Amino acid sequence: MRERRLRVTYLIDKLHRAGAQVHLGQLVNALDREAFAPEVLCLLAGGPVAEELRARGVSVDVFGLGRLYSPRGLAFLPRLARRLRAARVDVLHTYLVSANIYGTLAGRLARVGAVVTSRRDTGFSRNWRLRLLEERLVNPLVDRVVAVTPAVAECTRREWGLRPERIVTIENGVDLDVCDPDRQPRAEARRELGLAADDVAVGVIGQLSPIKGHADFLQAAAKVAEAAPSARFLLVGDGPMRASLEALAASLGIAGRVSFTGARADVPRMLAALDVVVLPSHTEGMSNTLLEAMAMARPVVATAVGGTPDVLRDRVTGRMVPARAPGILAGVLLDLLGDRPAAEALGRAARAYVAEHLTLPRMVGRYQELYRGLVPR
Repeated sequence: MRERRLRVTYLIDKLHRAGAQVHLGQLVNALDREAFAPEVLCLLAGGPVAEELRARGVSVDVFGLGRLYSPRGLAFLPRLARRLRAARVDVLHTYLVSANIYGTLAGRLARVGAVVTSRRDTGFSRNWRLRLLEERLVNPLVDRVVAVTPAVAECTRREWGLRPERIVTIENGVDLDVCDPDRQPRAEARRELGLAADDVAVGVIGQLSPIKGHADFLQAAAKVAEAAPSARFLLVGDGPMRASLEALAASLGIAGRVSFTGARADVPRMLAALDVVVLPSHTEGMSNTLLEAMAMARPVVATAVGGTPDVLRDRVTGRMVPARAPGILAGVLLDLLGDRPAAEALGRAARAYVAEHLTLPRMVGRYQELYRGLVPR
């Protein structure tokens, strides 16, 4: 007799296009539908990731709470518990701190089979109040906590209320068929971005927020621009820092050589247009953009923060620089731009590393194994 599918419910705060949300969409879309029945619940607001999931036949329910830590938000907990109980959820998997708190409490009220929470970074996304709530109320109640890199797992082990055996490391994965430099139209993408044939394009892809280090990148770009007349600089993404970054580019005298593309859904296409990819973050968990750039065989320069050193090996699969050091970043960029064969060799080694260790099927397989192990048949 065929075994019934495991009901896996995912809970997250928003479904806009950002790292955790994109990862969640990839995981849910790739689950074995003969063995698992997934659904996604969203506390605050939907977005493009929600629409993409629905287009693939995944049930997405957006509650639109507005404010979580308010009387209305707290009153929602029993409603969420009833929703989970009615669905007879086998595994509840929560993403990001607010969903971890709400989901774990509601999941235990609903007596779901197992509760899995996540750690996507080394702690920058939680203020001390949220950290206290998570450690005192949530950690003692969870069955597993998934960390995305060994560095994140090490930070998680220092939290109160978690036994070490409950922490599991599952790295993000990348779809090598989508992130394939031979399948992406480089020349077409470069024409669309207004790049000339002899332009050298250096870019950052990610939300324009302070922790991503875009200001450091622009300061480095100003130094590179003096020595490399053919260099052009792209910032792919949007966010609260856009206006101030545009003003900074103007004040540095490089506004004519910097392009702000806004948010893009076609990240592999944008990567294909670039000659060097920069990840200038002040803190990171495991960047999806980093993995995609490596899979696209782009030479990457990244700051040595968070989980990035777990993935990138300096002078082997990319270049590492200190955070908040635009002068050092500029020097490394000039080295790569001045030695294209060496830069291309780094890109090839990066793709080979991802193909061996960080593929999407490997990631999905490990999550499926985790869920099966938590729910006895």
